[in-house]
Amino acid sequence: MSAIRFLTTVARSVYSKLFADPNVLKQICESIILPNLRVRDEDEEVFDMNPIEYIRRDIEGGDSDTRRRAAADLVKALTDAFETEVTAMFTGYVTALLQEHAADPVNGWRAKDCAVYLVMAVTVKGKTGERGATTTNRLVNISDFFTQQVLPELQNPQVNERPILKADALKFVTTFRSQLPSETLLALLQPITALLGSEHVVVHSYAATAIERFLALKENGRSKLAVSDVLKVAQQLLTGLFAAFRHADSAENEYLMRAIMRLISFLGAEMAPVAPMCLKALRDMLVEVCKNPKSPGFNHYLFESVAALIKHGVAADRSQLATFEATLFPAFDIVLANDVQEFHPYVFQILAQLIELSNPPLSAPYMAVFPPLLTPVFWERPGSVPALTRLLVAYLAKAGVGIAADGHLEAVLGVFQKLIASKANDQHGFALISGIMQHLPAAAYQQYLSTVWQLLFTRLQTSKTPRFTRGFVVFVSLAICKLGVAAVSSTMDAVQPKIMLMILQQVWVPSLSLVDGPDEDKLVAVAATKCLTESPDIFANRPLWEQLRAALDAKLKGTEVTENADEDGQEDALDAELAGGGYTAAYAKLANASMPERPVLGEIADPKQFAESTLANFLSRVGGGG
Repeated sequence: MSAIRFLTTVARSVYSKLFADPNVLKQICESIILPNLRVRDEDEEVFDMNPIEYIRRDIEGGDSDTRRRAAADLVKALTDAFETEVTAMFTGYVTALLQEHAADPVNGWRAKDCAVYLVMAVTVKGKTGERGATTTNRLVNISDFFTQQVLPELQNPQVNERPILKADALKFVTTFRSQLPSETLLALLQPITALLGSEHVVVHSYAATAIERFLALKENGRSKLAVSDVLKVAQQLLTGLFAAFRHADSAENEYLMRAIMRLISFLGAEMAPVAPMCLKALRDMLVEVCKNPKSPGFNHYLFESVAALIKHGVAADRSQLATFEATLFPAFDIVLANDVQEFHPYVFQILAQLIELSNPPLSAPYMAVFPPLLTPVFWERPGSVPALTRLLVAYLAKAGVGIAADGHLEAVLGVFQKLIASKANDQHGFALISGIMQHLPAAAYQQYLSTVWQLLFTRLQTSKTPRFTRGFVVFVSLAICKLGVAAVSSTMDAVQPKIMLMILQQVWVPSLSLVDGPDEDKLVAVAATKCLTESPDIFANRPLWEQLRAALDAKLKGTEVTENADEDGQEDALDAELAGGGYTAAYAKLANASMPERPVLGEIADPKQFAESTLANFLSRVGGGG
């Protein structure tokens, strides 16, 4: 392989003219490329005995150290250097290989396999994971090769015959999906669904991958396939995908589960009629896999599929929520009771998703789960912290008053204290305390605010980082917007008299440039406006007032005031991102269970207009100038 890579390097360099002689190209092709592209006995053995390794090498980019990949790279390099000559020469070899196969289809399948590999190597000039082949060799007629050589393999009703050729055909249509018309892709769904019935793991995995990639394909920002068209074969697709899990060695096949997840997301609300049936099937898989989780990819797509069903099924029919809860809760009980730690972050995210879709008051099963969530052992697992925080905030949004009335708020604040002291988790601490402030009446937490400020001030003094400072600035802004400047000032003064003025002057105003994002910018703009117009103490301190006014103007104009910016040492990347994580599995966020968007200060449509009008009214009252 080293020798082949050397030739590839030369072909891509200024010395490529060394290969310009047709006799040299012919010798390279016949002596090096074709022998190394042909499938060998060991390849067949891997295909049958270690299919996941075969897939990893063949379609997941894990073939960088294989002879077939090295030979294909040499073909690409030669084609780039001598496109017309090399394409014509390789077309001749492809024709010869196909003739060899036609003469003896039973025993000559290796020749056709080599021909497919050679065509793909010559044709693909550029590709992406999202779209497959994006740039192709204009001298190769992909359509003719697909119609004459690839389609017959896909349409062959004997799904277990010549499995490597079927895998080649599936790989071909997956690679060239962007080049094929949408009508062709739709027509292919039926024969590809039939191939889900193949007993060969590689074949039904490639079939699932083709379905998933077809559904994910976009053209001009829109799905290339229409939901209305796919809906006609959706039942067949679902039936075929779920049935494929019964194949030997595919009970936890991540390619099948990823295709199910994609199909649910693609169909969206159209999944509602069959959502309960699909959910039961997924629930049964979850219960089974709890016994011995061993495939992280499968597990992730399993929970993504559940989240997608909730997202689309309940959104289309809220009456299904109770059915979803009744189906999932027994499985979640098994996860938590058996302490299946790998699944905790997923279960917490989906519980949060269900709660966010619920109308208060929350049912007894939800409230029974809440107290154990405050147990310290859960919060000692870094992978669970983001999901647990999300879940607690969901509880606060739907049952915050009851949580406070039942005496759980101090325990929640204990969690906040633990999180805010950690450089790895302080952002989750801010999310939790912000959730308390956003969703509970002030009377429920006012008595604890001085302690909250004390904890935050201590962290500022002992281990301030840019991320913590940014979170602090946003939280102070939220507090000012929710409670008013006077209330925030009085709770801070309980820590130290007049400390709010010092915090504003030394931390808050100089750090406004760290804040980024439409919601955060809105909060700090409104908070700055309130500070300028609601506090006699701030107005009396003209240097601070002017500093604050300049920072507000800069924020509203989208610029930054940098001369007083926080110049603390840069936060070490490892400290920021990995502290506390060690070798523990990282948090895996579910895309289909993302938090719903909630308007920030919905009563204020335009922060700039609010600031300008409020300041103008204030200055007209006090008789001051801008």
